[in-house]
Amino acid sequence: MEFSELLKKVRELELIANKNVHSSLSGDYITSIPGKGLQFHEARKYNPGESIRLIDWNMTARLGEPYVKVVLDEREREVIIALDISPSMYSGWQDKTKIEFALELSATIAVSAIKNRDRVGHILFTNRVVESLRPSSGRAQLFRCLKAFIESSETPTTDAGTDIRSVLHEIQKNRNKKYILFIISDFIDRDIPDDLKYLRAGHDINFLHIYDPLEYLSTDALMMPSFSPESFTDRGIIRLGETGSLEEMIEYLKNSADRYRISYESFSTTDHAGKKLRSFFHKKRRRVL
Repeated sequence: MEFSELLKKVRELELIANKNVHSSLSGDYITSIPGKGLQFHEARKYNPGESIRLIDWNMTARLGEPYVKVVLDEREREVIIALDISPSMYSGWQDKTKIEFALELSATIAVSAIKNRDRVGHILFTNRVVESLRPSSGRAQLFRCLKAFIESSETPTTDAGTDIRSVLHEIQKNRNKKYILFIISDFIDRDIPDDLKYLRAGHDINFLHIYDPLEYLSTDALMMPSFSPESFTDRGIIRLGETGSLEEMIEYLKNSADRYRISYESFSTTDHAGKKLRSFFHKKRRRVL
């Protein structure tokens, strides 16, 4: 890809992510990792659904409507976006494939992190770590992340399968760090490792499940020619619903999240990425605060 074309795509992706952040995520970014100290940043109007613990009652009494006091951690938080780029992520029958939706989601989180003065990095993985970038701050780092996301979406890897353990092992290389980790995947093989119990104590771990509605549609009336590089089926024909039901997948993720005390959310490729992220952060806020 020519550099000018890549730069154009990076700018377009940043523009979409900025729009999502401004319209949906303002004030909602939160982590379960406590800060060492807090400093006042600004006051803003209370958003319905937020915890009443956030309300500044003195300002609310003066102005006659609820206001929230926004504070910042005195240290930068370190965010890592782990993006599954295995072959199954490149499928899709909607306006966006799973990898295209995951790119927008990853970019929105990255932009939100940079705007919140956090450090951001990424891990691109399949059954191994394809690329890893340690967290840093600033627009140059944001460009590096968006560039890597876009380049990874251009050509599917030949690696077969997905292994979340590769991400966890990469995280463990920096034992003295505490990360906010977003693992973005279709989790189609339902192989969530027990290693999570060792990382959960030191890191804030989030599963963001991406799915296409059609892949969970169960019917015998429709069959399609198929090729499965991740060995889900070795036949040339696939019946819709062979991956199980969406309800079964969500129940599996919920049970795993409860077991390891982590956060999760499922995203359809037909969802609005920014609005669904806002819903996720709101639910997380209610659990953390």
